Amino acid sequence: MKIVCRLSSVLCLVSFLAVAGNEANPDAVELAPIPVPVEFTSNMDAPVAFDATATVTVECPSPDAVPWLARHFADWYGAQAPKVAAGGSRSGATGADAQERVPPGDEAYAISADASGIRIAARSLAGVRWAAYTMRQLAIAKRGTFRTEGRILPSLKVSDRPHLAFRAVHLCWFPEVRPAQMERAIRLAALLKFNYAIIEPWGMYASAKHPWWHWPNPTMTKEEVRRLVAIGRDLGITLVPQINAYGHATSSRGCTIKHAMLDLQPQYEPLFEPGGWNWCISNPETQRVLRDLIAEMHDDFGRPPFFHLGCDEAQPPSCPECRKTPYAELVCKHITGLADFVKARGAQAMIWHDMLLERGDPRWKGYVHHGTKTTATLADTLPKDVIICDWQYSYGNMKEARKDWPTMAYFKEKGFPVAGCPWMNFNAMKPMADYISKIGGFGFIETTWHHLRGSDWIQMYKFASAAAWGTTVPPRPPMYDTAFGTALRLVGHDMKVTDYLDTGHLNYQVPPGWWVDNN
Repeated sequence: MKIVCRLSSVLCLVSFLAVAGNEANPDAVELAPIPVPVEFTSNMDAPVAFDATATVTVECPSPDAVPWLARHFADWYGAQAPKVAAGGSRSGATGADAQERVPPGDEAYAISADASGIRIAARSLAGVRWAAYTMRQLAIAKRGTFRTEGRILPSLKVSDRPHLAFRAVHLCWFPEVRPAQMERAIRLAALLKFNYAIIEPWGMYASAKHPWWHWPNPTMTKEEVRRLVAIGRDLGITLVPQINAYGHATSSRGCTIKHAMLDLQPQYEPLFEPGGWNWCISNPETQRVLRDLIAEMHDDFGRPPFFHLGCDEAQPPSCPECRKTPYAELVCKHITGLADFVKARGAQAMIWHDMLLERGDPRWKGYVHHGTKTTATLADTLPKDVIICDWQYSYGNMKEARKDWPTMAYFKEKGFPVAGCPWMNFNAMKPMADYISKIGGFGFIETTWHHLRGSDWIQMYKFASAAAWGTTVPPRPPMYDTAFGTALRLVGHDMKVTDYLDTGHLNYQVPPGWWVDNN
């Protein structure tokens, strides 16, 4: 469902300027993403107790809202947790000040905190979660003590709602990615108010049905997947599985020339094109194997409403069997068959866009397009309920801030749901999210690829979460990003991390061995 909330430009401006008590330092609000410009006032010079002496009153029709909040307050704050109470009618039609300020939309929420108390109002459990994550980032330890003895909130008023209903991060599970890193990325995405995470297993999913389909000793086990799915469900982020069902069949990055299956198990060569980059889609065994893997992964992920089939950066066929049939017909039959299989399981298929745009077409100059004249015909033949994930990375100029994306409009006009997918083109993220909203697109997917650590990862999460939520990233002092540091720390506390590697945004402060070799 698309969520729309129109506001005057004056109110939008006021929302960013009206941070009372911080006029001398307007960047001191440690919160990501900053609320949508509906209303946000904050005054830490008039703090409100946020400890066991306080009660947070919740107005929400969901019967799960109060228990969820009370349980998480206990997890986060222990004996110093504020009490949680239902306020008035659970119908949400109480006329209370906080309830009256809830903007349109199922995920919207309002918070007020002042001398009279702390109140949350929302239309759903999702709204209560987002309110809780906002308060959690803004709450700080009481001042003047050796150890934490309760927390305080700024006196504040927030009325907030997301810009787009589908807000996702795309995460890759490489052999080099530890399970703790993946959990951290998922938890952090939820804290920053993403509501979906697409998980792509690069040879790391431990299939029971096809145990040859991974590198040795895979860490993406069924138990680990189900544990992360449960964590995500509790936090409000749905995990969506991905299989590369066409190109990228190596389950490895192309720049490595590794192949998760054929390097170690050449007996499965008939399932792949010669060389191994594509699946051999003329082989009926390929369709059978992929359906087995899709069903197994979909079950392990708790049968989410979406399944990503990949399908990017494929190469022309060299297989003699694949070359016997007009290739567009073969590819369409292959993808349609898998999409129908996914649909029969109660989910909607997603694919990357690039093979549906011809490389030589002048309309797409300056935009990502990898298809041939043959594969571009799929834009007319694929089922129209397949979600097209249009990844546009501003290659050659990552600082470019475009305002429209004709490729996305093209797919929308063809009748497809379309999602905008940036990467490290940070200046383009907010305009892309706005464009998706303007054309009635499906949503926003931030791709991260091999960046689950480092400064690029920080920027991806910050700019993408703000864009999908509907705001920009405020300027920060250059020395230390305290807002993002707070978010990372909170996630680490939830995971009860004790390993140095699981702190900060880098594994090491200096490269391993450097200190010994240079001192």
